[in-house]
Amino acid sequence: MINIDNKAIFAACLMSSSGAIIYLISPVLIGSAMAHLDLSSDRAGLLIASYFSGYTLVTLTAILWLHRCNLQITAWLSTLVFSASLIIGATSVSPTVAMLTLLIGGAGAGLLYGISITIISQSSDPGRYFGFALAAQLVLGSPLLFAGPAYISPQWGYSGVLVATAGFVSLMSVATHWAPKTIVAPQTSTNSAQPKENRTIIFTAIAAVMIWFIGYSGIYAFIERIGAAGGLSGYEIGLVLSLTITTGLAGALGAAWMGNRYGNIKPHLIGAVGTTITVLLLLSQPGLVRYALAIITLTLSMNFWLAYMLSSVAAADVSGRYAVLVTAALGIGATLGPAIAGGIIQSANYSPMLAAGLLSILLGSGLIIRALQRLHLETLL
Repeated sequence: MINIDNKAIFAACLMSSSGAIIYLISPVLIGSAMAHLDLSSDRAGLLIASYFSGYTLVTLTAILWLHRCNLQITAWLSTLVFSASLIIGATSVSPTVAMLTLLIGGAGAGLLYGISITIISQSSDPGRYFGFALAAQLVLGSPLLFAGPAYISPQWGYSGVLVATAGFVSLMSVATHWAPKTIVAPQTSTNSAQPKENRTIIFTAIAAVMIWFIGYSGIYAFIERIGAAGGLSGYEIGLVLSLTITTGLAGALGAAWMGNRYGNIKPHLIGAVGTTITVLLLLSQPGLVRYALAIITLTLSMNFWLAYMLSSVAAADVSGRYAVLVTAALGIGATLGPAIAGGIIQSANYSPMLAAGLLSILLGSGLIIRALQRLHLETLL
């Protein structure tokens, strides 16, 4: 790995917060669109699908050109595109315009998140710094998550949510000043203990992240409905879900504290145990106590584990060139997960969906552990 200073890590954390803000407030955005643009749940869901389409498409192509660009300028332009598209979207009540502006905004957000991952993946301890980045996303985005449904959407509607989000993105743009202009990993010698890049291992790890996130996104998208099916009131569900910022932050900071001191594989086993406990607690219409415990284990394990999923790709991607594809993998997972989960629920119920989600998560973790084992063997050769 090359030297990434604290200013660059700080910049990456703020840029990742911009890139993740729409995903974090997606329940607020969808609810506001349904209430103020008079959209059905299906059409409101297409808004998020449009956003992640732009998010994914631009990061799939970024592997061809991002490593040749000035990252400072690219990050600044991405911020401009993202915030401007949100402002333009706020001026119209047309669903078509809303989808188009979110598509363009998703491209800007995807690049910001991709640049942040590229920076952190080249740091001395990616697991630790990805933990800090996830913590920053939760801490910095939580005011908008809480103010959106309580104050902004009731008074200013969907447009107000978009303008507030654009303000948040603009505020985070101060980070672009500290981003490195370029990241080029040094050439490794044949006698170095650092492994040569193996594209098979890299793409296996990236595919593992996608499969893993499909499972998590599917479960997370319907977590509120699972509580309602268990007979919990809206107040009880809201109270439990309010814990997610605190527990998610604890998981991310746990990863930041652990870093790489326990190796690459043990954190994946911890995440797998936590997620399995979550699914078992959610089966058979959980009551309030079981539901609360499930939410705690879900958000703890997901935010803890995500830091190590990202750092595992970084371990294989020595040059940092392919790190941006992780953003595309997360975008695909966020798009397909809820759609697949919804289809299973439509034809069956929540238990098969939870089982399928857990299977997807464990399959992804198995693939990434296998990739890490192959990487370790190549290091020894």
